[in-house]
Amino acid sequence: MKWVLPTLGKKMGTPEFLLAIILFTLLGSMAGIITGLVPGIHVNNVAYMILASQSALLSLAMLAFGWAQPSGSELVIIICSLVIGNAITHTFLDFIPSVFLGAPDAETALSLLPGHRMVLAGRGFEAVKCSIIGSFGAVIGALALLIPMRLIIGSPLNAYDAFAAWMHLLLMGVAVFLIMTERVRPGDWLVRPKHFEMKGHVLLGELSAEQVLHDGQKVLSLSEMDSSVKETIAVKAKVTNKFSDDGIRFLQLEDRGKTLLLELLGEPRLEPEPNEEIVAIGVINPIIGWKDHAVKRVLALGVFLLSGLLGIALLVMPGMASRNLFLINFQSIEQGTVLLFPLFTGLFGISTLLLSLKDNPQIPEQKTENVKVKLTLGQQTKAIGSGCIASTASWFPGISAAISTIISVFLTKSHDSETEGDTETQEFIVSVSAVNTSVALFNLMALFVILKSRSGAMKAVEGLISSELTAWEPLGNVPMAMSALLLSALVAAIVSVPLALFFGKLFAKHCSRINYTLLVKSVIILLLVMVLLFSGVLGLIILAVATCVGMIPPLIGVKRVHLMGCLIVPVIMFFI
Repeated sequence: MKWVLPTLGKKMGTPEFLLAIILFTLLGSMAGIITGLVPGIHVNNVAYMILASQSALLSLAMLAFGWAQPSGSELVIIICSLVIGNAITHTFLDFIPSVFLGAPDAETALSLLPGHRMVLAGRGFEAVKCSIIGSFGAVIGALALLIPMRLIIGSPLNAYDAFAAWMHLLLMGVAVFLIMTERVRPGDWLVRPKHFEMKGHVLLGELSAEQVLHDGQKVLSLSEMDSSVKETIAVKAKVTNKFSDDGIRFLQLEDRGKTLLLELLGEPRLEPEPNEEIVAIGVINPIIGWKDHAVKRVLALGVFLLSGLLGIALLVMPGMASRNLFLINFQSIEQGTVLLFPLFTGLFGISTLLLSLKDNPQIPEQKTENVKVKLTLGQQTKAIGSGCIASTASWFPGISAAISTIISVFLTKSHDSETEGDTETQEFIVSVSAVNTSVALFNLMALFVILKSRSGAMKAVEGLISSELTAWEPLGNVPMAMSALLLSALVAAIVSVPLALFFGKLFAKHCSRINYTLLVKSVIILLLVMVLLFSGVLGLIILAVATCVGMIPPLIGVKRVHLMGCLIVPVIMFFI
């Protein structure tokens, strides 16, 4: 039923209108605490509850500001500010349960593993600070991109219409790039090399080697070597060839089908003869060929397609969500949440928790005082910028924050997030958080530029504003509703910083005092209950399947990012 805007007054004064916007934004931020920190309660659910309760909220707004004689359109904008406050605060806080509890949603799934590693290093609060920097920086970055994006997406360039037809090719390129970044490294289980290289010395015999090596070390035959040895070792093998290249001398050694190319450092005391068994000492490395990399990329492709099939089954096949049984029927929960919450909890949450139980790590005391992010201002700006630029893709249909996060992988060195160094880990978290928040803002802009809602929250705003929604055209004619809601977003961002710091520190202080095994089991039980509550019996089935699929990448040695095929493949099909 369409809601008809009442005409209760002529127009509020500007100070009263701004005060109302701020107060209702703060109410929305309080709701954002719940949606951000409690797994399974999504911001879209609250948005739809607001849409369904618009009459009650109208009465509340009139009770608080009826003395100022607001018009019907002003009342609607005030209620919409509640939605925006909720949406923005949610993006600041949802990183916390993701990193400390392993309960991600689509927007925070890729940040789980790097953040979880920081928790196990006692730096969970530092990870939260990185996330806050990314989220708040994204608000500033998105506002700075407001006019340029309006000129590009809208008139005069109208890039929205021009690029929409090519989005499936862009996403295919994203998938190919992610798969091609897979490469074999020394120590991978995939590496069963027969060829090694070493820079070292030739010794006279095993007795000489024992004098050089540390106590307890032995001389190994080349046939006993594997790719996991990294320290200085001694190996014995037969000389099969010797040659020089640009003045550097090499010996070709062999033992039972395995070969070693030895680059000599210095002259040996005695000249080795062909077929003579010698002992060489140095640091040995496997020689990894293109076939090894190809095998790993095929495995990555398999993970991508498998998760893609799972995504197709859930998001494309008709009637999947309708065949469900709920303990409690929440009318406000959208079907996408019913499917996506267990999907991402299984792929990235419970699968990670189960594997960490196998390793049984101990959560160290988390540092919460004098915690400083080690990134320079330039590195922070670069990470935020990459997140904001990637988020502009969210203007197009089917491109969620999760897809934008994958696109941001192109713009940083963070595509190797499971093996990256400390700086890259922090940049990755900043960038992912920037994507999460800037997508919420770009979705708001899209509503007024192309008159299309790109999220559940914006769909609720669209439903509230209804016939009052006007396009931002021409450039100098900014709609009052858009200006007010951008102000609401800025207020929510300012309020969310201390909220995220407070709850981040609270989680960090208490998680280290709990036995890790007990914590993980408790979180798994909590997630199971949440999935059953919000996603029903079907959610438990999805969770079980997704958990099994989510355990595959770390077990076969490929990156978890390929699991995002569960979204990329259905979106590609949508555009085709």
